[in-house]
Amino acid sequence: LLREWLEQEGCMLGRVWDTLVGPHPLPMYQVIYNSYNKNRIESFLKANRETNSILLHESINDDLRDHTDGARWLGEALTLKLDIFNE
Repeated sequence: LLREWLEQEGCMLGRVWDTLVGPHPLPMYQVIYNSYNKNRIESFLKANRETNSILLHESINDDLRDHTDGARWLGEALTLKLDIFNE
């Protein structure tokens, strides 16, 4: 239902990863939104995240920066595997 709502709100949805991908320590999926729907999407995620940790990060083609200085968490901040960006 969440993915359906996000899509109806104009978000682009990435695939659901049941395995680890990139620096993420848990399975995940990507949601891309923009400045037009940002406030509505983030307000909804904050209000409905239950116990999930949600990483919000920019995407400016600098993966290390996107996942550190360009990132913030809703819920518990998880430790990302940032060393993959040095490989």
